[in-house]
Amino acid sequence: MRYLLLLKRLLKKKSYIVMLLVVPLMVFMLNIMSSGDAGLMTIGVYIPSNDEYSNKLREDITNNPGALQFVFYDDEDELVKAVERQQVAEAWIVPENFEKTVTDMASRGRTKEKIQIVIRESGLTHMLGREVLCSRVYPMVARQIAFNYISEKVYDNNMTEAQIDNMVNTYDEYGINGNLFEMGYVDQTDASSDVSYLMMPLRGILALWLLLCSVAASMYYIEDEKNGLFIWWKTKLPLLRDLAYYLVIVLIPSIMVLIGMAYGGVFTSLGREIVAILLYDFAIIALANVLRLLIGSIKGLGIITPILIMASAIFSPVFIDIKEGRNLQKFCPTFHYLYCIHDEYFVKSLLVFGILLLMIWYLLNTLKNHIK
Repeated sequence: MRYLLLLKRLLKKKSYIVMLLVVPLMVFMLNIMSSGDAGLMTIGVYIPSNDEYSNKLREDITNNPGALQFVFYDDEDELVKAVERQQVAEAWIVPENFEKTVTDMASRGRTKEKIQIVIRESGLTHMLGREVLCSRVYPMVARQIAFNYISEKVYDNNMTEAQIDNMVNTYDEYGINGNLFEMGYVDQTDASSDVSYLMMPLRGILALWLLLCSVAASMYYIEDEKNGLFIWWKTKLPLLRDLAYYLVIVLIPSIMVLIGMAYGGVFTSLGREIVAILLYDFAIIALANVLRLLIGSIKGLGIITPILIMASAIFSPVFIDIKEGRNLQKFCPTFHYLYCIHDEYFVKSLLVFGILLLMIWYLLNTLKNHIK
């Protein structure tokens, strides 16, 4: 009954309501942005010539845009201005004689006329854009290398038009039909999905938000402790009482996280998600109590919270996975949670991590009571 009253009191707190509203608002905004026409980013393209390779590149970009949006420009200066005005994220400027560029690269391994990429600032998306451009241009260079080799080794650089046409048709017919790769998780579930690039970090962002909620629960606890709530709430098992106290606060945010992931398209299966989030709740509640006992003040928790969230965002695979910091990553409950969805090893490691934090919590709580 006391926990129901605690939940009722929480739902009257404006700060708690605002904290809950963050999830639906964030997921809604991400859904709107990911469903737009711009995709991951918009790239302006200037292809001035109509030679064979220019037309191939133009056709490839038009027919296979992927996760990017491409806008063709008829003027190079106008495209550069579009980058300056942030109308496009970056610009691809193809040389006037692109066919000669490809031919020079194939025959000599270098070329004076290069494709220019114009950006305002560096970033991961621009690195991806460069890789995408390479994947569009390299097959043309490889094709020309094959032509040069066959022409020299087989025909002694003396090919007839019929032989050239036959070689071109033969080469182009050897296209790879269907998918060459099949991606799957370590638990043998299919990893191919239509989730937008913008929605992929959603699980990690929601996990960080849930970690923030657990720290907020410690702030509520300190406030209630100062107001004398626990003087009248005696129990022989204070750890279980405190665990239930935190669970009441984290319960609704956890449900919001599950709903947000389902709405955002990153939900796997109900059983798997429930097990993962319960273990994660257990770990972050234990961590929040350890921080509460070590710091002991709302102001101190307020100072440490941004550092905790930033460190978790860096050392957990929310946006990128830093392999070099694996030992540090193991100290972040978010790291274990994000990997445990498809790997049973991290389900066990998350449980062990939570138990270790629980033991530290118990020792600190016992030490605190002895000091009193």
